[in-house]
Amino acid sequence: MERIARIMEIFWLVLGALTAAWAVYVLAMQGWTYGRQWLLFPAVCFAMWGYRRYMRGRMANWAGQNNVRDEEDRDGR
Repeated sequence: MERIARIMEIFWLVLGALTAAWAVYVLAMQGWTYGRQWLLFPAVCFAMWGYRRYMRGRMANWAGQNNVRDEEDRDGR
């Protein structure tokens, strides 16, 4: 499960970089009036990347807590 979470995190980061490059290109070619709406796409991608990164850390923390509880249960505490 951790591998899938890491892959999705990388996916959102790469997609954010690609859409940011596209948004800059559109801004340069079309100007601010038309191109500003394209900035929404990299913003969403980077927000999803941050959310996935945060949740991957929380999932690792939860797994660590469960391992500690399992070890305590095996020791009879």
